[in-house]
Amino acid sequence: MTIRGELRKILDIIADLAENDVKKDVLETDIIAQSGLLDVKVRNYLNELEWLHLVKEALPRPSHANLRLWGITEKGLQELSDQGFR
Repeated sequence: MTIRGELRKILDIIADLAENDVKKDVLETDIIAQSGLLDVKVRNYLNELEWLHLVKEALPRPSHANLRLWGITEKGLQELSDQGFR
C-alpha cells in the first residue's frame, strides 16, 4: 500500500514517539506538536490512518482521561519498512 506524504509523516512521528513499539501509546498533543501542523489537520490524518489500520486509538489511562492516545500497529510498522522510510 502506498500512502500519501502527509499521512506517512504522521505515521513516522507516531513510530518515532512510540520507539517502534506497538505496545506503547503516545499523546495526540505530542503528535500535533511534532508535526507542526494544525490540530484539525493532524486529527483528520489520524482518522485516515486508523481507517487504514495503520494506527489505533488507545483507551486513555485514568491519568490521561481527557487526552487521546494513539499507537502504531504492526501493519503501520510494515508500511514504513515497505516504503523504506525508516
